[in-house]
Parts: sequence; structure tokens; C-alpha cells
Amino acid sequence: MTEQTFGRYPADTLKADGLRSAGGLAVTLGPLALVGFDAHPLVAIPLLTGAGLFLWLGLRTLGRQQTQYSLRSDGLGFQTNFVAAILRWDQITGVKLRYYSTKKDRSGGWMQLTLQVGRRRHSIESQLTGFDAIAARVAELVLERQLPVDATTQENFLSLGHYINPS
Repeated sequence: MTEQTFGRYPADTLKADGLRSAGGLAVTLGPLALVGFDAHPLVAIPLLTGAGLFLWLGLRTLGRQQTQYSLRSDGLGFQTNFVAAILRWDQITGVKLRYYSTKKDRSGGWMQLTLQVGRRRHSIESQLTGFDAIAARVAELVLERQLPVDATTQENFLSLGHYINPS
């Protein structure tokens, strides 16, 4: 297998997440800034907790913006400005594929592929360029190594056109 390098997550997806993060920080930290951070703890703690979550979303979005993936013969490579790593195929111990719907009729949403290596997990969302190729390789891996997967993961792979034998 030759190495296939994929781009990053689409800019429009990341832009929306960045705007959500900035808006959330403004809504949570804005009131605290207006009162000079002397708010009562019953008000300050929930606002600071919310601000922490929105900060995490912003940092996660920034990290996703910097990450580039490559499908390699020995594993799935990913690289940021600071870190380069490979999730080796022979070390993957678990696979989950989940669908998250944004509408009641399930017409909108995204998939999240989670690869487990020991206790560490790495998730990839379907907005990533090349997600289908990565999912196809992981489906082959599940069949080759007879990795245990749950019924939901089997159904989601099937919706992508990959049949995985029940384990």
C-alpha cells in the first residue's frame, strides 16, 4: 500500500466551531468581566465552568486545524506542527464507529471513528477529507484481525458499504 496523505478538516467546519467557541467565551466571561470578577460563587462557578468548556472547544478546533492524516501500510499517521505519531495497525485493540444525528429524521449528522490502542483512543470525524478511505482500511483490519466490534459499529460500517462479520 502506498502512503495516502489527506488534507485537514474543512475550513467551514472549523470556522463554525471557532465561532461557537468565541461566542461561548464571550457569553460566559463577559458577565464576569462586567462585575470585575467579584461575582457570587453561585454565579461565578457555572460561568467559569462554561468558559472552560468553550476554551477546550477552541483549543480542540485549533488542534484539528493543524492536524494532517496519512493512510500508511503500517498504520494511520497524523501530524501537527508539534507532534507526529502513527497508530500502528498491529497495535489497534478496539474500533468503534458512531453516528451522531443533528435532526430527528437522521438526515443530517456525522460519524466518528474511534481507534483504541491499549488505553489510548484516537477519534476521527467524517468531515475529514479521506474519511471513507480510512474507514475502508479499518473495516479490512477488523476482518483481518477479527477484532470485536459491537452491533452499532457493524451497522454503521454497513451504511458505509463495508460488511463486517459478527464477532
